[in-house]
Amino acid sequence: MAPSKRIYFNKNQAFTLIELIVVIALISIVLAFAIPRLDNSFFSNNKRKLSSWILLNVKSLKEKAVREQTKNILVVDIDNNQMWVSSETVSGEPVSDESGNSPEAVRDAPGKNEYKLPDGFRLMDVEFLNDEKMTSGIAEIHFYPQGYSDKALIHIEDRDENRYSYLIEPFLLHVKIENQYIEF
Repeated sequence: MAPSKRIYFNKNQAFTLIELIVVIALISIVLAFAIPRLDNSFFSNNKRKLSSWILLNVKSLKEKAVREQTKNILVVDIDNNQMWVSSETVSGEPVSDESGNSPEAVRDAPGKNEYKLPDGFRLMDVEFLNDEKMTSGIAEIHFYPQGYSDKALIHIEDRDENRYSYLIEPFLLHVKIENQYIEF
């Protein structure tokens, strides 16, 4: 049997105060540069809410269209600064809501799923891939049971005249957000 090797630890091995101070100073310097960037990279509270609503609803509409084999619609009311979701069956008939409203009323009017843009934000226009740009009225972005959607850009402006573009891609679940006005 081979003799076992013993490992001895020196009880005096530790970090010196100087080493600890240097490490803390380096971490402080890195944080001093990183914290302002983190602050600028996060959206304002209202922009975060608006972006979250668009992102979550686009993803949910695409998934729901495939799962339930219905055509879903993101309705954008440019004049009234609001958006809502609507559904149709594959045959093209709008789906009635739970309270018994007619199918046309469900599609053409906001309901409990209405989202009014926060104060200081306004819908500028909705642009589609076929060079159609709607600057007023109601724009419909369709999500199909086959798993794709219309390619569209939703342009929004805040009170400081900062413009944001939300790009809805036909085959992707996520929405690309640009902090500028982009066009097709």
